[in-house]
Amino acid sequence: MIRCRLFLILASCLTLAGAGRAQPVQPNANLSADQLASRFLAQATFGPSPEAIAELRSTGYDYNAWIDRQIGQPPSYSAPIVVAAQTSGGITKIQNTQNRRARNQVMIGGADQLRQRVAYELSQIFVISDANSAVANANEGSCSYYDMLLRDSFTTYRQLLFDVTYHPMMGRYLNQYHNRKSDSSKNTHADENYARESEQLFSIGLYQLNPDGTFQTDSGGRPLESYTNTQITEFAKVFTGFTDEDHNPGAVGTGTNHTDFPNAPQNYTEPMKMWDGQHDATAKSLFHYAGARKPDLPPGQGGVQDVSDAIDNLAEHPNTGPFISRQLIQRLVSSNPSDGYVGRVAAVFANNGRGQRGDMVAVIKAVLLDQEARDVSFITDPEHGKLREPYVRVTHLLHAFHYKVSGTVLPYDLGGTNENILGQFPLASPTVFNFYAPDYQPQGPIGDAGLVGPEFQIQNAVFGIATPNVYYNLVNGTVGNFSLDLTAQVALADSPAGLLDNVDLLLTAGTLSATSRATILTAVTAVTQAMVPANSTLALTRTRLAIYLVATSPDYAIQK
Repeated sequence: MIRCRLFLILASCLTLAGAGRAQPVQPNANLSADQLASRFLAQATFGPSPEAIAELRSTGYDYNAWIDRQIGQPPSYSAPIVVAAQTSGGITKIQNTQNRRARNQVMIGGADQLRQRVAYELSQIFVISDANSAVANANEGSCSYYDMLLRDSFTTYRQLLFDVTYHPMMGRYLNQYHNRKSDSSKNTHADENYARESEQLFSIGLYQLNPDGTFQTDSGGRPLESYTNTQITEFAKVFTGFTDEDHNPGAVGTGTNHTDFPNAPQNYTEPMKMWDGQHDATAKSLFHYAGARKPDLPPGQGGVQDVSDAIDNLAEHPNTGPFISRQLIQRLVSSNPSDGYVGRVAAVFANNGRGQRGDMVAVIKAVLLDQEARDVSFITDPEHGKLREPYVRVTHLLHAFHYKVSGTVLPYDLGGTNENILGQFPLASPTVFNFYAPDYQPQGPIGDAGLVGPEFQIQNAVFGIATPNVYYNLVNGTVGNFSLDLTAQVALADSPAGLLDNVDLLLTAGTLSATSRATILTAVTAVTQAMVPANSTLALTRTRLAIYLVATSPDYAIQK
């Protein structure tokens, strides 16, 4: 009877979370300074904590200064963690499980939260995946790749693309590693995989863009393509000749005339080196646009210079700024930014005010401090906001409620089953196109309105049921090695309204709608001593119910 009564209370609120045809909710936009801080931290970190909100309060809620302090934080790298675990004998080998735990540790536990969040979102643009055996079987290689994104998060886009191109994990994932030049005698050609994705996904995109990210069109209104197969073929010639760094300046090639790649041990962490014996030395034609420094590469200048010139050609392409800027806005703030928002960030990408292009710090500030990110009027705009990523929903819960971790060796384990039923896990996407496309339009009101909702691409019936179970298990016990410390919330539970205020602050930044608030408050207040499980208390039962119902509400699902 007790379990049935509690189930009915839960069921009365699940309509809010999307079971059946939910009624739309109107988010609250009358926010306190602490709530505004929580909202900012939800965009800029893996979730606000009471301490992070208090830090912003102590500095007068100066978001720009907070970003500067975060930039000053030393990076928390994951590869040294997993290597140390192996060196100490805590693990015998490094595989996916160990790499994922090490990355969890820095993403969730790192003090450099802005850097971690930016690197994580960059990993969904410059995708590699441990679903690919070449990545999965590369010791700490996937951690090394993530650490490279961390290191470059506050540098320049040009540096980022350069290091992505040379990283051995990207080399193995998209085949520029040991990519051989064309050989007419064997009727073979350079692999085009990295060339294609470096254009389509990592720099300029499929269509020619205006400075505000809108499509350039022909007389019939059709978007103009930004490249043809000719450019792919030409860039593929550039990305030939990469091999492992073996620190052997006297390396000798193999095969006829010793032009093939030298024998070298597998190196999964250091930048690849160029072996000119397998680099295509012919002339190459790149993108021709106004201001292009070197649209045509002369023959015989060497692979290192070819690659450097090609990276310049992509990084300085007029499409790159709006293309990358829009995706960073989508990942951090809103799925459907206005043309003006994209244009303002892209303008900073083009020039940080000091004549520098692609300054990542300036771009990140432009994304997070823009009026569309900060002005509360956008909270009630139905086209503003984004569906929270499943992984970030979990990390947000962990930060909000003082997570605890059990275990000693690589303890930051969410559990393999939980990783799978989230529908998303860092560096584990099914393809190079990430878990969802930036222009995905879900069927129904969003798509009908001509809007996009990238994260909805993995929000299906299975995950819609399974992922709330992860939240339930975390709130009521453990998920993997993680549990929550709800002491602060239990102390508030004598006043259900006060308890809900606290949960609202930490999870929904004060935006919990009047409809959701009233329904959840009714459910929490209705919990009586007779309904308390044997291993709980009235205060703890109310606390767990309040957190779970907010965590499964549309108010939490949609970041405003």
